Amino acid sequence: MNKIHDKVLVMADKKTCAQIKACADKFSNLEVIEAHSENKAFELIYNYTLVLMIIDTSLPHIDTYKVGSMLRSHLQVHNTPLLILCDEIEHDNLLTDFDSLKIDYLLRPFTKEQVRSKIKIFFELFKQTNAVHQSIDELDKVYRKIIGQHEQSAKEDAADKALSIKTSHATNQIQQALRNHASNIHLLMRNHNLNTEEKTRLAAVKNAAEQISLTTKKLTSHIRFAKEKPFDQEYSILYVQESDEDFSIFNHFMRGVVKCDLTQGPTIAKSLELIYKQAFDLIFIDYAQQDGTGLELLARLKRLRSDTPVIFTLDKPLAHKGPEAMSKGAFTYLLKEEFSSTRMLSIIHNTLEKAALTREVEDAQNRIVMISQKDYLTRLYNRRCFEEELESEISKARRYHTALSILLLDFDSFQAINDSHGFDAGDQVLAASATIIQGMVRGNDVVCRYGGEEFGIILSNTGPKGARMLAQRLKRKMAHHDFETAQGSLNLTVSIGLAAFDHKTDTTYASLVKKGLNALTSAMEDGGNKVHVHTTDDNK
Repeated sequence: MNKIHDKVLVMADKKTCAQIKACADKFSNLEVIEAHSENKAFELIYNYTLVLMIIDTSLPHIDTYKVGSMLRSHLQVHNTPLLILCDEIEHDNLLTDFDSLKIDYLLRPFTKEQVRSKIKIFFELFKQTNAVHQSIDELDKVYRKIIGQHEQSAKEDAADKALSIKTSHATNQIQQALRNHASNIHLLMRNHNLNTEEKTRLAAVKNAAEQISLTTKKLTSHIRFAKEKPFDQEYSILYVQESDEDFSIFNHFMRGVVKCDLTQGPTIAKSLELIYKQAFDLIFIDYAQQDGTGLELLARLKRLRSDTPVIFTLDKPLAHKGPEAMSKGAFTYLLKEEFSSTRMLSIIHNTLEKAALTREVEDAQNRIVMISQKDYLTRLYNRRCFEEELESEISKARRYHTALSILLLDFDSFQAINDSHGFDAGDQVLAASATIIQGMVRGNDVVCRYGGEEFGIILSNTGPKGARMLAQRLKRKMAHHDFETAQGSLNLTVSIGLAAFDHKTDTTYASLVKKGLNALTSAMEDGGNKVHVHTTDDNK
């Protein structure tokens, strides 16, 4: 099967096209297509979604503004950025009529590294934009699904209500006829002239009438039960209930409703132990507990970021606590006086379905958040998040008089990797480095991709001594690691700058970052593969 490549459209002479193709070869899944005339360019614009369009102004008979306007007017490629190769930037309508983020210039003479850098920036932007659109589309599909299910549920509820009314009306009519029938039988049986055979037949008729009456009474209560979707799989369910008697009643109603492994949590403490050890599909929590209330357990589960759906149970006098339980994370609540197989089936079905939809929405939203806050390649936080987190940590350190340090890490010869092995190899090194760093820090430390090949680490409650120990371990780990790429194994070294927060002089996060960058520059200028701690002299 042929692999689909993303396209860069180049309008230039053959020599320039060849140069750009050589630069683009460093990127996998990227293809350069050529156009040597406006008509050919317009044809390609209509047929492809483009990562970037590059126009050489030296190509004869090319109207750059006309081509750019074509890009903007065509829905499929209206967001395609334009890179113009020229001798000088002319302050024409391009600068005023086009979005500043969608137009860029490269002045002659330019190097291969400059072209690769431009292509890399726009290619990463293209991939991130596609990822955002994909997540938004998925979120839209989930919302449409929810709306559709709500509409379908409303129709079914209306149909059920209409059916229930009709069934109730028919049942009442049947019951009335049966009552008249029973009254007539009773009068007949009081007739002393009846023989034994006639009395036996009347008794049989009476029994049949009673069976019909019983069946019609059950009809209304069972009609909803029969319409619910059956459960095919077996579920693991926890019921946090201190009363053995109430648990037995609950267990009785659960039989025949859903195939499940039902566990009792007699206390909040014991239930939390069970939740830590076992993954449950559904949790029922009763309000009354020996060691607190069910609301307290809901709060604990929220702090644990548990996504297991919860149904809250309570006695009718405490019905006002139901909405409060839902505000604290329960999907719904159920009065114990209303326990029945029909009610259980309905509420479990609706809760599991709602939980599944909620997870779909959260997954789509998390992907959008991740794209906006995390680096696409390394899955680490980006620079903006690093700065926001650092500002927050500085506020905490200043308020509680605690220590705070940062590390800034950079490779000593990263550009040589891109030049000799290509950008894909460089990307593989960065992704592997992110995994190494994350595996060596604490859970509350913040790791980010600070720049191109720079990483930043925020170490809360850590002074210079502890930060230096980590920096040395990181430096040794990187130096001894074999970075596997498609072109073979690579060995690299890093330099690390360390800066500790000074409660007196560091008024903003920027001053602390500046100290870290000064220390990093000092380490690299000292030959690399070093850890330098910021000193007063570094400010000079």
